[in-house]
Amino acid sequence: MPSGGFPLRGWTNFDEAATAMILPVLTIALVMAASVLRYVRAATLDVLGSDYLRTARALGSSFPQALIRHGLRNGAVPVISILGIELASTFLGAVVIERVFSLPCPGSMLLLAIQQRDYPNVQGVLFISTLLVLLIGFAADLLQRFIDPRLRDRGAGTP
Repeated sequence: MPSGGFPLRGWTNFDEAATAMILPVLTIALVMAASVLRYVRAATLDVLGSDYLRTARALGSSFPQALIRHGLRNGAVPVISILGIELASTFLGAVVIERVFSLPCPGSMLLLAIQQRDYPNVQGVLFISTLLVLLIGFAADLLQRFIDPRLRDRGAGTP
């Protein structure tokens, strides 16, 4: 696998381009997975010690049934929040990975535009980046409302 650089012909030769992307994608995925796994562990430990799981077990549910029916939804809400934040910060932090692996991506384009004082280009990249971060946050909020019925039942004016 190449340690840096992207094929000069770009994606016309798919095999070379995909091989060049393995190490950068693996680097970003490992860093993000390590961070998210800490939150998943904390949420799981919180759910395992909860009263509603103990009550479901006392009412006759088996442990896997109680965990799937009650534990997954309650444990997933904080993890989704953190996952949204991690995805947004990973997108913005990928500039370092782009520079290390010499990839032609928006982060490199932003740095070059800043150096050359190309303000319309800087504004465009920052606008798209901001829009992407906002969309990721919005998608995380929608997914939380879909998973957690307590959030779904709240009206617009209800405190």
